[in-house]
Amino acid sequence: MSVERGNLKSIRTSLTAKQPYAGVPSMDYDEAKQEKPWQRAIDVLAKKGTHLYEPVKSVPSPYILLLLGFYLLLGYCAQLAEDAMPAVIRDRDIAANNTNTFSEESARRYLNIILGDQPRVAGTKYHLEKAQDLKKLLDDVASKASLPVRTDWQFVSGDFWIDFKIPHANVYQNLSNIAAVLEGDSGFNPDGSTRESLLVNCHYDSVPYAIGASDNGIFCAAMVEVLVRLSRRKKKFKHNIVFLFNGAEENPLQGSHGFISHPWFKGVTNVINLDSAGMNGKAQVFQATDPRMLSAYGHTNRPTGQSVGQFLFSTGVIPSDTDFRIWRDFGNVQGLDIAFVKWGHVYHTRNDRIEHVKPGVVQCAGDMLLELIIRLCDDDAFKQMKPPSSAVYFDYMNVILVTYSDNAAYVVDTFVCLFAALSILYYIWLVGFRMSTIQELLWALAGRILCTVCGLGVVALCTVLMVATTTQMRYLSQPWIIVAVYWIPYIIAATAAAHLFDSWRTKKTGLNRSIRASQASAATRLLVLGALAVLLVTPDTASVRYLLTVPLLFSTCASIILLTMLRYFRLSGWQHLLIEVSVSTPALLFVLPLAVRLSALLVPIMGRLPNGQPDYVIAAASCLLCVLTAVCVSGIELLFSRKRLWYVAGATSLVCVVIMFVPFSPYQENGVAVQRHTWFHSEIVSYDRNGSVVERTSGILVNKWDVHNVRSAEEALRNSGLNERDLKADCERHPFCNLPLYRPRLGEYLKDSLFLFMEPPNRFDHSLRMTSRTCVGDVCRMQFIMTGPPHNTLTIVPYPNMTLNGWSFSSLLNHSSFHSNQPVYLVTHSTATFSPSFEPLVFSLTFVVPRELQSQPFVRISHDAHRLQDPEGLTPAFKRLTESVPKYFNIAPSVCFKSNYEF
Repeated sequence: MSVERGNLKSIRTSLTAKQPYAGVPSMDYDEAKQEKPWQRAIDVLAKKGTHLYEPVKSVPSPYILLLLGFYLLLGYCAQLAEDAMPAVIRDRDIAANNTNTFSEESARRYLNIILGDQPRVAGTKYHLEKAQDLKKLLDDVASKASLPVRTDWQFVSGDFWIDFKIPHANVYQNLSNIAAVLEGDSGFNPDGSTRESLLVNCHYDSVPYAIGASDNGIFCAAMVEVLVRLSRRKKKFKHNIVFLFNGAEENPLQGSHGFISHPWFKGVTNVINLDSAGMNGKAQVFQATDPRMLSAYGHTNRPTGQSVGQFLFSTGVIPSDTDFRIWRDFGNVQGLDIAFVKWGHVYHTRNDRIEHVKPGVVQCAGDMLLELIIRLCDDDAFKQMKPPSSAVYFDYMNVILVTYSDNAAYVVDTFVCLFAALSILYYIWLVGFRMSTIQELLWALAGRILCTVCGLGVVALCTVLMVATTTQMRYLSQPWIIVAVYWIPYIIAATAAAHLFDSWRTKKTGLNRSIRASQASAATRLLVLGALAVLLVTPDTASVRYLLTVPLLFSTCASIILLTMLRYFRLSGWQHLLIEVSVSTPALLFVLPLAVRLSALLVPIMGRLPNGQPDYVIAAASCLLCVLTAVCVSGIELLFSRKRLWYVAGATSLVCVVIMFVPFSPYQENGVAVQRHTWFHSEIVSYDRNGSVVERTSGILVNKWDVHNVRSAEEALRNSGLNERDLKADCERHPFCNLPLYRPRLGEYLKDSLFLFMEPPNRFDHSLRMTSRTCVGDVCRMQFIMTGPPHNTLTIVPYPNMTLNGWSFSSLLNHSSFHSNQPVYLVTHSTATFSPSFEPLVFSLTFVVPRELQSQPFVRISHDAHRLQDPEGLTPAFKRLTESVPKYFNIAPSVCFKSNYEF
């Protein structure tokens, strides 16, 4: 025993000599000393154990693999929690008088009626047939209802300016909307318009060659089932409920704009917008402009939402839009935007089919919708409209939804910063208030930065090598490899850097392993605190600051618990590790589900990202999520021995390197990860001012959808005997490369598309004629009439010295882009309800033209006439081409006639 005491004394002397501040003074009081009880209590609270500077035995390095495995298992459990669905409720399980229980069995019956067996593209005959079926279904619900239910089939025409990346005028004619109103106490005005009402919106149309089970059939079926249940109540709600099944969301967003003019929209005070950018999983709130509705949604079962999604959506990272834009910007109505986002691979593809919808998904969505509507429609707070107000919101494991205003976010974030600062001071006090303690903490801060830089550098190097030597986007078909090729390399590099840095500093400080781990954790909190402080003074960051605030709060609480344990108890390396794992788990249960959710959102988006390098995007996102995860467990790696650590790291690295270069295909022939293709069998004809043809060409346009699809089409059609057209000269001479333009947002990628010459498509009627031209002074007005299929695009380019200063559309005149320093005006048009003969579009343009130039042409107008969903109208040669490609091609074949005129 005396030998052991002698060794302990020599160790203490050695450590104190090595670094004087490392010796932690004991604050034990003298029991013989007469002290009052409160003085003794203070002494106990201020006590520091002498064990703090005694050596702590490390955990053997191979066990770090077990820790890594535990965290991977925790991530997998987070994935399971995200995918967990409620049990399907059948009709026989619901009592006849039960109006508050949703049945997936019933909803699936309605889903089959709504979907049918073909795509429901606005303007097609099948779209009209399914609109008739939907109206009949709602009429049947109204006839059996206990409460008053009114239905209507709206036909409307109009236009509006839509401020997309390439903005344009959006014109619609004869548009169909099907609506039903469950009358509440608020009722109707004498003119038939509604008083206070909640609007619930879905769309029943689909994109070409996609059934649209999830986008947006599921929510439409859920709305019918909710209407059925609520219409059987005995007592009215306080507010009306307007159920809108809009018929032209994919056009885009025309159906919702058309409904704004309906009398039933007059009394709408709030909106629940329902849509989809994927399939399965839980529908999530990703846009919210009324915090009151967020609060109500938070009380529903399994609330799901992250305001970072709203940030990504508003900044254009998510390349799509919903009707929520129309309600907010044109209807001045606030509310919630809720959508499916998982399985984004199936979005707008042939795989968006009912057989891919997993059991319980409809039940989960319906339960949420039914409960939310019930909460909103009996609340007097929703009688009045509120101005838009943003809020911070996030869920924790789908159990609770935390929400607070942007103003409150400043208070919350500031409080967390101060709390974290106090935890850092607690660490400094525990080690000893000395300048050397602060200096060593700053060294630890530098070490944390070095670890992060090393991790980022290794991932960047690996990504460059993979992009150069392998196929990009392999994670589309194998999403698990994101962990192997991005996350684990970051962890290995950061851990190696941490141990090398720690080895260097240990020789200079002599701090034991537990204190060094706590020091690293304190340095990390200091680093995050600084980043959060910078964001606090950065405008418009409230919706994303919580990504730092929440992990910082959890890690601060965990550090206080751990430092207190270290203060009063001598912990072995294993004990410290187990406590560290336990107290860090709550933080990881916030970060890992967030990582799972964001990865599930971003990965499929890469499959419809025409430009850029998607692997770099996913690598950057993965690194950010790795850094966020590291905040929760920073310093834990220092509890492991460095002995044999390099063998463990080397073996793990070897496995990752092998996976990095396995030639997985990004696409699946029989799976959901398909390659998107839009092929236009086209004829392009140019006319002079006299109407004579000056140029004619025909062929196939393959739009660029991702980094591979054009090259894949070239390889698939290499033996077809078709010659490729060089687009460079046309892109320099003409707007949009003189190629068919269906969606303006695809215009900027036409220069990278593929055009192959072949015989022209089957013809259909289309024309653009000038019916009159009158000039008064320098002002000239042209009248036009356009005929064609349900979908058309007009590109208007005035000649130099000619100014377009007015048009007959109600939307504000504005240019969409420039070409050769000349403004380009875009107009998209649709006749959204089928009829045997489509009504022509009549419009006028007004120019300012100098008198000496009035004998010359004023303007060039391109008319792109698109026939989208018409498989019978395709030529046999074109069909053979579409059938000769690999199975993973998801082709939406269409026909387009592009006519270029001078007027």
